[in-house]
Amino acid sequence: MFSSIGLFKNTPCPRQDDCSLPKCIFAHLISNSTATPIGGLAKEYDPFSAGDVAEPPPKRRRVESPGAENATLRSVKPRVEPANSQPSLKPTGSGAEGLTPTVRRSENVTASVKEGSAAKPQQRNEPPKSMQRPISPPLKRQTKDEPTSAKPCVQRMVKVEPLTPRKVSKAPAVFKTRVTVLQALHKQVCDQNQKVIAKKDAPKDARLTNQEAITFALDEEELATKLGEDIYRNTMAQKVLRIKKMTSDEWIQRVKEWKTPINVKSHVEAASTPAIPGKGLSLDEEVAILPHLQTSLIGYEKYGYVTQVVPQSEIKAAMAAASSTGGYEVCDRCGTRFQVFPGRDEHGRLTSHGTCRHHWAKLNRAPTSKSTKILGQSEATFPCCGQAPGSEGCTEGETHVFNVKDPKRLSLILPFETTPGAMDEAAKPPLAFDCEMGYTTLGMEVIRVTAVRWPSGQLVLDVLVRPFGEILDLNTRFSGIHQEAFAAAPEYKPGREYDPEKDGLRKVASPAVARQLLFDHLTPSTVLMGHAIDNDLNVCRIIHPMIVDTVMLFPHPRGLPYRQSLKYLAQKVLNRGIQMGGAEGHDSKEDSIATGDLVRKKVAERWSLMYHEGWRFVDGKPTKSQSTQRPDSPATK
Repeated sequence: MFSSIGLFKNTPCPRQDDCSLPKCIFAHLISNSTATPIGGLAKEYDPFSAGDVAEPPPKRRRVESPGAENATLRSVKPRVEPANSQPSLKPTGSGAEGLTPTVRRSENVTASVKEGSAAKPQQRNEPPKSMQRPISPPLKRQTKDEPTSAKPCVQRMVKVEPLTPRKVSKAPAVFKTRVTVLQALHKQVCDQNQKVIAKKDAPKDARLTNQEAITFALDEEELATKLGEDIYRNTMAQKVLRIKKMTSDEWIQRVKEWKTPINVKSHVEAASTPAIPGKGLSLDEEVAILPHLQTSLIGYEKYGYVTQVVPQSEIKAAMAAASSTGGYEVCDRCGTRFQVFPGRDEHGRLTSHGTCRHHWAKLNRAPTSKSTKILGQSEATFPCCGQAPGSEGCTEGETHVFNVKDPKRLSLILPFETTPGAMDEAAKPPLAFDCEMGYTTLGMEVIRVTAVRWPSGQLVLDVLVRPFGEILDLNTRFSGIHQEAFAAAPEYKPGREYDPEKDGLRKVASPAVARQLLFDHLTPSTVLMGHAIDNDLNVCRIIHPMIVDTVMLFPHPRGLPYRQSLKYLAQKVLNRGIQMGGAEGHDSKEDSIATGDLVRKKVAERWSLMYHEGWRFVDGKPTKSQSTQRPDSPATK
């Protein structure tokens, strides 16, 4: 064993009096109550001495041990003989080391060393140091019967930030626009703050410092950036106007809510609202939030959305213009100018100029990378075959085809019609719908209509549609409808219920019949959703006031008219692969369900923002709290 260097010589031994080590590295204090050995002072024990010697002083019990108050001193009892006997050394082992001395009995022996007697331990005047340290009392657990008191803890921590828009993953507007709206919002915050400061009876915690006013404006602007490009400006304008019209009491309450951290809310309020905003919403709650995603189509007419029925005068002018062209159209695939013969010409043809050589995929350019600055922008190619623009098409069609997008010309075939009913009529469950289109001698017409109930995804309508014109191409690569299946589909009979999964798809007589079947599940207040829904509404000639379009919910970074495909959004947002059939085409039912699930994602995000703005569910309806809105607001009526 290594020798001790004395690092622990002043530290009491942990085992104290129970220590049995011959050379302990810790300190052992000797008590003052140690009995004096026989014969006065203790002498050094010499085992080789032949005289009458005493044993070394025995080891005593340490009375400073917390648990040794009632313990007795340990002592070695000396062997005693009668007074008239002679001292003797009795060997107990071999050699001199085994000799044990004996002690003669004497009348002078003190009572403390009598046989069977024990010394009383001496008590310490002060408790050990470990008992003198202050100990925090244990936390008191709150029982269910005790009343709860929500005490606000430390207020919101505010870091130093400039009045500059924060960096976000997807900026909803250019930097200059964000700075302008942020400054306008900050100005209204400062104006309200000055009114509170001028108010003598206003509480001190309702006043904002300069940095807190900046942070407040930055928080509000950052929340608005998550709503998308099309909603950002409108949201910021409403925020500025709302703060401007707030009374002093409303503003004081709003500031207190902003300063109070979320974790100090009482557990009663937390139990009555979702623990994670946007998560765990019931189906009814999702339906209640859905109208807040509705986007007005006013102003989007230039992007293909039809918001009004085309007047008869414009329809007549379009008819005269179409008749003057002699039936000539421009091919939607290869750009060739050709002639259409409705009802076939004398040679039995529907179109002129023979077959159509084209690329079925749209021209695409590789995304930019770090090497673009050095090597330059890559050349655009066709994804279907990888060829450059101007190359011969990789696919051959039997005829040329065309597409009509002008609402006036579309009204020549079937007029637009607004959803029947009144706006105050009870709304039916929301629907997500999708249409598949094919090319005919009248342009692009609907050949399949599918609608599912939202958010359950239950199928309510799925029929094939016989178009008005002669079919030129069913567009199978995208519609998923084959010529044989379309021709063999049985007729749809009104009044009978069909299960498309068991009975197969039924075919209705015209697009007008398909539109009426869809109207049976709609009222003007029913939310109708779809992806690029303008295409589906236009082929069905429907004008509906309550629209939710995923193109606007998930806008393209470059804005309209650019749009992100449904396949891309499903993979990115839902982590789901759709439209994987290749040349077999798409499935409108699959697309409708994917569209509805994308909307559910946005509903969760929207409710999360509404929750932080003070919205709560009251009797199953989202209602804004009185502290953050004016009494005359429509939401409180």
